[in-house]
Amino acid sequence: MRISAFVGAGLITLATAVSALAADLPRKAVKALPPSPVELWTGFYIGGNGGYSWGSASESLTSTSQTTATVTQTTLGGAVLASATVVGPLTTVGLGSRTKMDGWVGGGQAGYNYRIDNWLLGIEADIQATGQRGGNTYCLTANCPAASLFITSDHKLEWFATVRGRVGILLDDRKLLLYGTGGYAVGQIDSNYGLGAFGVAGPLAVANISSTRSGWTAGGGGEYHVDRNWSVKLEYLYLDLGRNSVNIAATQTVPPFIILQTPDFRFIGSSSTTTTGALNTRFTDHILRAGVNYRF
Repeated sequence: MRISAFVGAGLITLATAVSALAADLPRKAVKALPPSPVELWTGFYIGGNGGYSWGSASESLTSTSQTTATVTQTTLGGAVLASATVVGPLTTVGLGSRTKMDGWVGGGQAGYNYRIDNWLLGIEADIQATGQRGGNTYCLTANCPAASLFITSDHKLEWFATVRGRVGILLDDRKLLLYGTGGYAVGQIDSNYGLGAFGVAGPLAVANISSTRSGWTAGGGGEYHVDRNWSVKLEYLYLDLGRNSVNIAATQTVPPFIILQTPDFRFIGSSSTTTTGALNTRFTDHILRAGVNYRF
């Protein structure tokens, strides 16, 4: 028993000494592992945007006019003795102008991004409501004298949508994206046309077209991630919705009037002028908008 007690006491003393010695040794700091990088870009996202656009309707007008005059010889009682009709030459007028269609734009977008190292590939679709509209007046006679004909046009871009690819490069620790974009565009344009005469109340003829036009778009921008899910962006787009054509026609009639009267008969004149306007309009737009995206 004395030997066992002696050995036990020795082991306890040795353990205490080793523990004290270990406490006096300098401790080496444990190096922390670097945090895993957070993926900011790959995935689906949705967002909203708003901005302003500087659009235009580039119009070319070809107007043709022809007058038909009739002279009728009658008795004083009104019986027709003879009649002659003369068809005048065909007169053609060509005009061109650009109508401003500026206004606000606002809407939403959704898309998908895929990051490859410091490069980003993506696809995005958006739809926009707009307040863009503009109008113009074309006088068909030089200096617009009284009773001369004119044609009016008024256009409104109701909405447009795009489906675009995006290709960009990532900077600033992959928080900043600079990209180019381009693809398909579609939009609804409402156009109203009128043919009238100065000094005459109301239009002589009207034409209305509401059409969904398709075309293309291209542009670029920048997007910055403020945290893992949210990003803000600024973007420019050029939009081309193609051409729209319309014809509008009206006939002006001069009531019969007495040209010459003798004791036995009179000459009565009358005329009518038919005018046709063919308008060809191309719609383009410059859009600057800011937006915010949420990535899932």
